[in-house]
Amino acid sequence: MSTQEWLDRDARVLAGVLYRYFDVVAERGQGSWVVDAEGRRYLDLAAGIAVVNVGHCHPRVVEAIQRQAATLIHTSIVVHNQPNVELAERLARLCPFLDEPQVFFCNSGAESVDGVIKMARKTTGRPGVIAFTGGFHGRTLAATSLTTAKARYRAGYGPLLPGVYHAPYCVPRPGGRGQTAAVASALAGLDQLLAAVVAPSEVAAMVVEPVLGEGGYVVPPVAWLQGLRRRCDADGILLVFDEVQCGVGRTGRFFAAETFGVAPDAVLFAKGVASGLPLGGIVAPRRLMEAWPPGCHGSTFGGNPVACAAALATLEVIEEEDLCLRARVLGERALTRLAAAAADCPGVVVDVRGVGLMVGVELTSAQVVEEVQRRCLDRGVLLISCGPHQEVVRLAPPLTISDEELEHGLDVLCAVLGEIGVSRREGRAAS
Repeated sequence: MSTQEWLDRDARVLAGVLYRYFDVVAERGQGSWVVDAEGRRYLDLAAGIAVVNVGHCHPRVVEAIQRQAATLIHTSIVVHNQPNVELAERLARLCPFLDEPQVFFCNSGAESVDGVIKMARKTTGRPGVIAFTGGFHGRTLAATSLTTAKARYRAGYGPLLPGVYHAPYCVPRPGGRGQTAAVASALAGLDQLLAAVVAPSEVAAMVVEPVLGEGGYVVPPVAWLQGLRRRCDADGILLVFDEVQCGVGRTGRFFAAETFGVAPDAVLFAKGVASGLPLGGIVAPRRLMEAWPPGCHGSTFGGNPVACAAALATLEVIEEEDLCLRARVLGERALTRLAAAAADCPGVVVDVRGVGLMVGVELTSAQVVEEVQRRCLDRGVLLISCGPHQEVVRLAPPLTISDEELEHGLDVLCAVLGEIGVSRREGRAAS
């Protein structure tokens, strides 16, 4: 069946509210590649939005899913299950910055955000939650209340969750310039919020992405995260790191909390943890979890045995193949190449930034980004966008991507940027 025939069927029965970047109908995936219904191969530099961190259909993950599916698929809260316990133990060991960590499992990043809001309010007795401009925390009503990555994510859904406030995210100037001033300005904005809008004694938690995802792949100065930590300590506020996109090795450590050396009170995970199966959760110290009594929150499907088995296999691959180190090495390589390409495209590229294999290339407009995506798609490379105006091309490939595959993807992207730069210069010369 042709791609168009599949798309016609899709349009008849699937809700159009679910946006897709490309009219590509995937039939199968393997490693860093997706193959469509007509046999065309695409190098996937999006990894299902930073989800298939060990690549599509990694054999270890596939085998673990098959084995578990033949043994036990579902228990809900009726009885305990072994993969659930084993995965919680593994995740706890990956959080040395937390004291006696315990885990709550759900199905997605948005659910983990909802859950941590409830936990923070219940354990502190305070109603307020502070989020940060440009953040993306999910699509449920509570998560949408925290989200300000794009206005359309909130439009038409009000009134949203009460007691949610927004402070400035720290965004350095292109090239990372002016970090000291950016930190001072952002923290001053937070202090003003706490002085004039919501008293610290009314704030249960600050929820922040250590690296902005949908908001533009912005890497904040460590000093800003340290400033948040100090203010939370001073006022008894919980600091929550939403690592749904930047966690699971993406920044070069399993959690960005270790990448930046700033310890939150709770960390949220999802996306890359189970290689595409629905799984998310909260990791927090025992002292907080014990103040969240049994029955105060729950999940029918969260932490089901099959998703946990997939996650255990995913974590084994990340550890055994040293993928956190690989993310750091390949990320630096990508930043170096893209920075060099940007120097030749001053009218096209505004900034190149990132940490680990979480790399953003800010262009002059969303229209230029769309042109880059189209040209790359024509050459068999999938690249997605982000940023408040969709002005950033983001690279979040599988951490298992080979040297040759990464170089091929960068070759295509750099060539496209160069071509657009040349056409822009020629257009200006002609005028």
